[in-house]
Formats: sequence, structure tokens, C-alpha cells
Amino acid sequence: MTILVDRRQMRGDLDQYIQRLEGLLSHLKALKAGQLPSAAELKAAPLLDLYRPSTRPAECLVGFAEGHPTIVGGITTSDLWSYAPTLGWARTLSRLYRLGRPVGASDRQWN
Repeated sequence: MTILVDRRQMRGDLDQYIQRLEGLLSHLKALKAGQLPSAAELKAAPLLDLYRPSTRPAECLVGFAEGHPTIVGGITTSDLWSYAPTLGWARTLSRLYRLGRPVGASDRQWN
């Protein structure tokens, strides 16, 4: 779900992502207010049968953080939402990052 951004264009369906995130935000605000999904909402929802929790890979960045509020050194970011390497920034689920040198241009080595 990453939006790739440069000076000339954006690649990705930004309207679709905004709509999905607004729906999730509305749901989370309702939960915070103590509102559970209604019987009508549950009846209209698709049924997920023979299910189990799982994980899947998500796009992210790895690198060395400087000035992060809680992490020092090597990190893996949260999910990558917008990525503008030619403009020097990336936005993850958690925060905005300024981008330094990409791997290959760095003197640092991974441990």
C-alpha cells in the first residue's frame, strides 16, 4: 500500500487508501467510545470461516535512526505508506522520516 512520490508524479491509489483509513479510524473511535459493531453490521459483513491469526510481510524501511524518540541505532520501521526517496522523506504508519544515504552509499555496515 505504499504511495511512491517524486517531483513529477504519485503512484498509488491515494483516494482508495484515504477511504480505507477513514473507515478504520471511524471504527477505532467507535470502539474507544464503547460502541461495538451492531447486529446489522455483523450480518452484512463477509463471513471468514476456518480462520486463524497469521502474519504477512509489509513494506517497511530498515536503517540507522538518529533523533528517533524511542530507538537508537538500527531499526525496522512500521509499515511504509508514502515513499519519496528523490525528495528525501518517507512516511510510515508511525511517523515521518528524513532519508539519508541509501545502502551502498553508506560507510556503515550491518551487524
